[in-house]
Amino acid sequence: MNDDVNRSSVIANFWDVKRRMIADEFKITFYNERVRDLSQRFVVKSPGQPITLQGVPAFPVGLAEAFINPSKYRYKSIFINVPAGAAGEIEETFFVDPAKVKPTFPEFAQIRSGNEWSELWRVLQASGIGTEAAWDGLDDLQKAGLFNLYAKMQREVVEGGRPVVQFIDRITKFLSARIFAAVQTPLHDLVSQFSKGFHSVSGALHDLGEGWNLVDSYKTYDSAGNLQLTFGKNDAGVFMADIDIDDHQGIEHAADVLKHTITGKDTHPYDIHEILIYFQHLDPGYQLD
Repeated sequence: MNDDVNRSSVIANFWDVKRRMIADEFKITFYNERVRDLSQRFVVKSPGQPITLQGVPAFPVGLAEAFINPSKYRYKSIFINVPAGAAGEIEETFFVDPAKVKPTFPEFAQIRSGNEWSELWRVLQASGIGTEAAWDGLDDLQKAGLFNLYAKMQREVVEGGRPVVQFIDRITKFLSARIFAAVQTPLHDLVSQFSKGFHSVSGALHDLGEGWNLVDSYKTYDSAGNLQLTFGKNDAGVFMADIDIDDHQGIEHAADVLKHTITGKDTHPYDIHEILIYFQHLDPGYQLD
């Protein structure tokens, strides 16, 4: 170790999206921007408490890019300028890594009888998911996407104050990032007229399937975690909707704020879970561990 430089400790506080300090193993590499030979690598296990990293080069050679790689959370990098004579500080929030966590959902009996799930249970029954066997036939990503959307559709209202979910008659297709649903006819006008809650966007990239003609599309104003309703109509005048949360614009905002990269045509439902909690304080009702 080169001892002819100022050194300080760095105190790192690493949080999850629920503002709980993370208990995990972290690999932390400091690439010194002034003197490459002063770069360092730490491997530390946090029991859910602040991490103290000792002997980090400080001012005037304290500028470093820190690469932080947890075991169960998404990697990120930041720049830090470590002061001389005082501890440097890192305060960062992490999304879970979808490939390294497992979801825990409410039990089917809870969904069937709990007041908080009454609208979800109504829609599930109408969608042919009225038995535990049928529920178990949905995979984890389909369930996660559904819980994300249910939480968001419970919160978002239309002209007149009714939640969006109350206008969903049945779900015709369960996907990880979206659902296709038969919706009540008034929903379209109530959304299009509610300029305080929704704005018009292009729905051109949404494939509504054979027999459905694109009508238009609307999105909430959230900077990340938007609810988007893309409406289609068939020749009989029946409405359906392709319903999803967020697009790449919102996800890029999340990635910028949280300093990590999220890629893919459809956003992973576990990332949406984290976005809803972090940006909107909206808990979708299942755990990722």
